[in-house]
Amino acid sequence: MEKEFFTPEPMIFAHRGDPIHYPENTIPSFKSASESGVDVIETDLRITSDGHFVLFHDATIDRMTNGRGKVSDYTLDDLKRFDAGYRFSSDGVSYPFRNTGITIPSLEECLREFPEQRFNIDLKVKNPSQVKKYCEILKKHDSVKRVLTASEHTENLKEARKILPEMATSASRREVIGAYFLFKSKLLSMKSSFAADAFQIPEFFGTSRIVTREIIRALHRRNVRVHVWTVNRREDILRLLDYGVDGIITDDFRLLKEIIVS
Repeated sequence: MEKEFFTPEPMIFAHRGDPIHYPENTIPSFKSASESGVDVIETDLRITSDGHFVLFHDATIDRMTNGRGKVSDYTLDDLKRFDAGYRFSSDGVSYPFRNTGITIPSLEECLREFPEQRFNIDLKVKNPSQVKKYCEILKKHDSVKRVLTASEHTENLKEARKILPEMATSASRREVIGAYFLFKSKLLSMKSSFAADAFQIPEFFGTSRIVTREIIRALHRRNVRVHVWTVNRREDILRLLDYGVDGIITDDFRLLKEIIVS
């Protein structure tokens, strides 16, 4: 089934919003990316101690805020008291967003703030029992068709696909490894299709190149997109576009946009 998320075909994925200029995974960061016309904002989802969903990458709040400890140890109200702009610095000297009111956003807050923007949401926590509530929130905010749900955990994605078959999903780590093994063993012909709509993968895993023209063509024949993360250098972007990737996840969406438009 062709998913509405891919119309028009996304190419520019803004990694955590605009992390070069704003604190990652915050409303100002998302606003900057959205107003710049990116196709998709990539973000991460974690669960608070009282069962709310927040958009935050790390398991702990130490790197980004003036607090310490695990996201999962705090309620949503507790997390809102921390300064999510506290540690951002583009030069290592100044901290322009300290005490400016930037907080860790909830999923619902973000969906309300950006009602037209497409999102790529990575479910960081292995917790399939919470996927039902996540899907209910997407439905409540009429966001099912503008969200691609990702997770390294197959269990999360199986539940999401069962509840919302019309929603786009990417492949889990296990699904990617399985497909890559079949490809390298010349056995991919055994698979005519995949549960995932997209493979979101790095170009290299260690010293092994994963993304090649050949594997992109093989996945395209099975109606699977290939999105590559996280790509910030011009020469890498040009190479991957030449290979025929369907999307690039980048910190520097301005550079990617410049290359695509030129």
